[in-house]
Amino acid sequence: MKQQRRDAYTRWLAAEIQAAIDDPRPSISHEEVMARMDAQLARLGEGRPTEHAARKAP
Repeated sequence: MKQQRRDAYTRWLAAEIQAAIDDPRPSISHEEVMARMDAQLARLGEGRPTEHAARKAP
């Protein structure tokens, strides 16, 4: 049973990696990701919704 779970996880991980490789969207630099995360954490610290949550609102 443990081997089956490991095999399933390996297949899932391989599919996730391949999907990331195949994604046609432009890459985002580490610095940009960290800047966005810092801004989201600051909003949460202030009790405001994150940029992501604000975009989903109707």
